[in-house]
Parts: sequence; structure tokens; C-alpha cells
Amino acid sequence: GARALSQRFAGTPREAFVAAAVALPFVALSQVYLGATRGLKRMGPTLVVQWAGQPLLWFVLTLAAWAFSKTVTATVAAYALSWIAATAAAAFLWRRMARPYGRMPAEPGEVRALLRFGAPRAPAALLSQLLFRADYFVAYPYLAPDERGVYAAAVQVGFALVLFLTAVSYMFSPYVADLHARGRTEELDGLYKTITRWTVAATIPVLLVLLVAPAQALHAFGARFETGTLALRILLVGQLVNVGVGAAGFILIMVGRTGWDLAIYAGSIALDVGLALVLAPRLGIEGAAVAQAATLVASNLARLLLVRRFVGIQPYDRRYLRLLAPAAVGGATIAAVDALIPDAHWLVDLAAMAIVGGAAYLAVLLAVGIDARERRAALALGGRLLHGG
Repeated sequence: GARALSQRFAGTPREAFVAAAVALPFVALSQVYLGATRGLKRMGPTLVVQWAGQPLLWFVLTLAAWAFSKTVTATVAAYALSWIAATAAAAFLWRRMARPYGRMPAEPGEVRALLRFGAPRAPAALLSQLLFRADYFVAYPYLAPDERGVYAAAVQVGFALVLFLTAVSYMFSPYVADLHARGRTEELDGLYKTITRWTVAATIPVLLVLLVAPAQALHAFGARFETGTLALRILLVGQLVNVGVGAAGFILIMVGRTGWDLAIYAGSIALDVGLALVLAPRLGIEGAAVAQAATLVASNLARLLLVRRFVGIQPYDRRYLRLLAPAAVGGATIAAVDALIPDAHWLVDLAAMAIVGGAAYLAVLLAVGIDARERRAALALGGRLLHGG
């Protein structure tokens, strides 16, 4: 398998794929342990191990490996080692947290219920990782070598839009299961609405900067990557819908509809591959971007409908209209900053737009974008962060 992949992706050594294969079971096992800690409504291990520890350790190990061999294989091997260490840390934290509960035998039928719930999750998790890469793999033979790197960079920049959504979804999931199990649908509906709206509100400044200055964002990878501007803007459309639907996928999983979650992923892969086969040969990286964006729109709308059908909740109300004024002011400010410093270094330009535009957006958001209760909560949280908790 590694040899075939190496031949498919010319220039990538077989050993790099072997190292990646070694990493996979540890990535999966660490998620089992960290998911269990989140089930106890504890986000600390996920923050420390997955979002901070593993990336930092990968960075350190990569630098150490590059001192001997600055190659793709060394980088991927460092990645594998970082996940091995992360798995050990996750296992330790889980065992420490679970110790007070002791060991209890499974109740009758519990194992069968667990298998029925968990069996679809393995292929769904695999497909979820493939979803954001399927169009790239399909488009690969039709793209010039430079275009391949440009499209990969555009996809990575587009992921910035969903970082906050991912974090919130992890925190939200245990409460979904708890409220659903107790039949508190109205409370769950209100929580879904509030969390999704706040996620959208937190994402808008990032979206505005990337829409106004996609070239500067892509310049982080090198000047030649600025040719991916249109592809990035197309990808942002799909990611915006992803954010706007909120944690619908996590809700389906937490209420036990894992089979439907798997079906959506399978259908999404088929749609992404089919669209990429048609569009990439004709439109290049923009065609691949359309395939991914259309797939994200379709899959998220499907999740939204299923959550409405099975759980009876949806994330929208009139309070979303309050976000229009902050978005308009923030967007205008970001565009003005970009126009005022057209010859600035790309990093200076991005930083200025983010700081000035973000401040303008936040000011209007606090003034008219949220109600008095939310304003007090936001200011209190800001005060705690400024004073170190």
C-alpha cells in the first residue's frame, strides 16, 4: 500500500507513508481516551493533549529530526512519535479521572448497545478525514505541480474558519447527550441556538479578513500561493455554511443516530468525488474548490434536517439579525485598512486588518449585537481572561 501511494504521489518516499500508517492507530486510540474524558464533562485533557501538547511536541520533534535529515519522512516520523506520546498522556489522564468511579461490570445488553452505537463511528471517522482531501486526490492528476500546493494551502487556510466551531462542539457534546437523555428538549434547543449564534459571531471577523485579503493569507506559504485567491473564497462559502449549521453532526452522534452520520459522510464522499471528476479537469483548483464547497453545503443541510427530524431542534432565531451591523462595520473597517496600506508587508497588512477590524467589530457587537445579559457575561469573561482567571 505504501509503495502504491508513493508511486501515485511522485516525490513522496515510501517510508513517509509507513510512518503515517504507524501514527494512525495512536491517533485513533488517543481520541478514545480523550472522548471518554469529555464524557465526564472535562475539557482539560483535550486542550492539553490534543490542541496544545501534540502540536507543540510535533514541532519540537520535527526540529530535532531536521537537524539530522530535513525530509518528508523525518517530518512524518516526528508526527507519529508525537501521537504515541499523546496517546500515553491521554491514557494516563483518563485512568486518573476514572479511578473514583471504580470498575463495574457491564449491565445486560450494554455491550450490544455500545457496539450498535459505535460500529458506524469507525468508518465515519475515516470518511470525515477523507472528506476534505477527496477532491484534492481526484484533482491531483489534472493539476500542475505548483497548483497542487496552492490548492492544498487554500484548503488549510479555509480550515481557520472552523477552529472555533470544533472547540465549541467538543464542549457542547456531553451536554447534548445529558439533556437529550433527560428529555429536556426545550433547554437543548435554546442551548443549540445560543451556542451556534455565538460560534457564528466569533467566526465572522476571521471570515471578513479572509474574504477581503485572501492573497495576504495565502502569502504565508509563499508569494506564488496568491494564485489560490479565488479557490480560497469558494472554499470559504462551504465552511461558512459548516459554521452556520453549528454542531449538528455532533448532535446526531450524541443522540445515537450514528448510522445516519455515517450515511451522510458516505454520500458526501460520493458527491465530492463525482463533482471533482467533472469540474477539476475543466476548472482546475477552482473546480476542486467548488466540489468541496458544494459538498459541505449539501452535507450540512442534510444534518440540519436530520437534527430537526430526530431531535426537534434547530439553531436559528431572530437574534441572528443583530450580527448584521457588527459584520457590516467590521467588513468596512477591514476593507478600509487594506486600502490605506496597499504596499504594506503581507503580515503587517493582515495584522492591521485583524486588530483594527476586529476591534471595530467587537465594539459594535457589544453595543448592538447581543442582549444585556449576554453583554454582561461577555464582559465578565473578558475581565477574567485579562486578569488571568
